[in-house]
Amino acid sequence: MKRAISLFVLLVLIMGLTGCAANGAQDEVRVDFANHTGTPLLKRQNIFSPAHSFMNSYASEFVTQGKLLVDLRAESQRMDLFMGGGGIGNTLGTGTPDKLGYNYMALDMTMKQFYKNGVLPYLGYFATPSGLFDPDAPGVYWKHPPVSMEGWQEVCKNIAAHYVEKGWPIAAHEIWNEPDWGTAFYDGTWEEYLEIYKFGALGVRSGNPYAMVGGLSLATFTNYMKNGNVDQFLTYVKENDLPLDFISYHCYVPANYKPYTVEANTSLAKYGDAFNTTGLHLNEFHISMSAGTTATEKAVAPMMDAISYFVETPTITSVNWACFRATPAEQSIELINSRTGKRYAAYHVLDLYNEMPVDRVFLDAGKNLNGFASIEGGEAAVLLYNRTAGSQDFTLKLENLSYGSCDIKVYAIDKQHSNYGRIKSGSDELSVIYEAEAVNPNDWTYKGKVSQNGLVYVDIRKTGADTAEEMVTALVNDQVVNGGVARVLRRDYYFEDRNTTAFSEFDLGSFTAWVGMGNAKGGLSKGSVVMDNLPEKLVLRPSLTRAFKEGGAVYVTAEYLDEDGNVLETRSYLSGNAAALDQQADWQILPLGGELILETPADFSGALRLSYGMADAGEDVSLKVPVDKE
Repeated sequence: MKRAISLFVLLVLIMGLTGCAANGAQDEVRVDFANHTGTPLLKRQNIFSPAHSFMNSYASEFVTQGKLLVDLRAESQRMDLFMGGGGIGNTLGTGTPDKLGYNYMALDMTMKQFYKNGVLPYLGYFATPSGLFDPDAPGVYWKHPPVSMEGWQEVCKNIAAHYVEKGWPIAAHEIWNEPDWGTAFYDGTWEEYLEIYKFGALGVRSGNPYAMVGGLSLATFTNYMKNGNVDQFLTYVKENDLPLDFISYHCYVPANYKPYTVEANTSLAKYGDAFNTTGLHLNEFHISMSAGTTATEKAVAPMMDAISYFVETPTITSVNWACFRATPAEQSIELINSRTGKRYAAYHVLDLYNEMPVDRVFLDAGKNLNGFASIEGGEAAVLLYNRTAGSQDFTLKLENLSYGSCDIKVYAIDKQHSNYGRIKSGSDELSVIYEAEAVNPNDWTYKGKVSQNGLVYVDIRKTGADTAEEMVTALVNDQVVNGGVARVLRRDYYFEDRNTTAFSEFDLGSFTAWVGMGNAKGGLSKGSVVMDNLPEKLVLRPSLTRAFKEGGAVYVTAEYLDEDGNVLETRSYLSGNAAALDQQADWQILPLGGELILETPADFSGALRLSYGMADAGEDVSLKVPVDKE
């Protein structure tokens, strides 16, 4: 992140390491960096932009502003193709049902900007391509179901296969957009949408067997729960044995995102094990539709409340915030000013959260503040935000941080700081309100203030440590690399009980696998990642946040797959009681606290599926497995 130093910095340095003196009673904020606890700060806060915001006169703006994606460190950016409706995918599926044509030039150029600036595209396969228009349909052709479902399947297959051939992975493939929002985006029956999903999902998977496929894309989830359409969709998917890696829904009303999520989990849970690998994507989201809220400090506390909820709801595997950029029609909910590239307060909130290390540690934020603390290697962070009606003074104390010497910067988002949306002049950089170098963290305290609706972020770096981060996604010789190590093709999740906080994730930026029991008192938690373009050796460093209970087990399994997905070789590693796992394997020892070297087989050109899990390990036990190349 680029950081601008405010005029307050020199004054703060003169006052010494205790920072600015605060008036009145102090909330004592305490961080224990030796106590790794709670659900990790998984980086699932992504972005959404309408496809038209990358087109025509907006295309050159995006080329200039795309670099702002690097600091944001979102894993994915969702956009709809708007085929047949003048969108970025308008040249796909042209012609006739018997002879469909494809021109990928505009879409490829846009996608390339995504990859080179660190974010994976998330594609919405929408709307009906011009080659599949029904000439007898009234009104707007692209809103009607395709005249040929086989042709629709072919279009979806061609798009998915095109990016497999280019070696460009897609974060997710979503079938259609808001088929429930009146006739704004769809003018067919629900039964016809089921067919659109079926043929679309099968087409995507035939073009890319590793594709993450999902649908619904509902704007009014509660309504479609009540009228039975969600159940009808899930029953149809189950009976037709269709892929469903996620169901998706949208929300721009703060009161709705929690009930929508509860209803989505309840819907999937009713089918037993049928959808225990299906995640939730809240893939159009913001806490308001008002520019006066989303562009200013008024966004801070509601956004952090939402992120806190998402952290504690691991069934939500992606949140796509609206909008990184937009056309004039959507400018009230931009993260940046799409015309000037100036960053708003909401952008900085996501920037700071995604900047935090994943490994969460104990934070006592006092009576009046909320937030997170985390650490990884030579980098630690504390984020505090204020939900009260007035400003809150605090004293921050760091415990058990074994850096010896560290460099500290404090940033703020409030009415006066990091708030171009309100001030509308000067810099749009994050404001530094305090900094100090080479301090002993055990002797250091900071007295500060969090304004109403404000946020304070404390960035702590071990003096002299290399804390440079790999880009989440990079384009190297026109090939995609995640985390500087390999290319991730898909990530799988497992939800044995959707009412617990058991979780799994593979974080693309730090290239680390995570799995944990959360508040589950027993059972199984697991996940996996498929990757290719492997180096000769992968170095895994598995460790536990705390010891697992007697009778439990943690494991890592490496399966080498050929180009058709067949398993060529399996290597399995275990610590604990193998009987706790419902699987048979030739277990080797999992070196917790050490290194596990995975040598790629000679002349291997397939993919590696790395699985990680734990059974009956005990509450709040997490396994993290950083993966690196030798």
